Amino acid sequence: MGKNLLGLIVLFTLFGCSKGGPMAKQPPVTACGDSPNCVSTEDTRATFQLAPLPLANTDVALATIVEKIASMPGAQVVAAQENYAHLRFTTRVLRFVDDVEVSLSDNQLALRSASRIGYYDFGANRRRADAIRRTLVEAKLVRRPSGDH
Repeated sequence: MGKNLLGLIVLFTLFGCSKGGPMAKQPPVTACGDSPNCVSTEDTRATFQLAPLPLANTDVALATIVEKIASMPGAQVVAAQENYAHLRFTTRVLRFVDDVEVSLSDNQLALRSASRIGYYDFGANRRRADAIRRTLVEAKLVRRPSGDH
């Protein structure tokens, strides 16, 4: 009985900290909330802000970008539309699930990466966003922003 009760308490605690399923029901990608477990190109606050992701050219399709991101370790496409996609990343060791949203607008890729559980992510979402940027730059799908060497 004690183990079951402890298990239920842990389960309810995790669900209480959970941000739930898909991040935005509709495009576009949004800014982050107030917890420091999120980064977004759409946020203007330094803690949460990602540098812009300009498309390499006007012919780049979101489907190609999503395919490239989905090939990264732990990635899975949850939903994809013409100009919006939601992907889920599962960490290897503890199996935490983080959400990544991408959308296209004005020759830019908007990107948001956020943890589902907990308050602080120890920089995991920023590292993931940086890895996504490197992957897309190497694939010549996005350009480095001006001033980024």
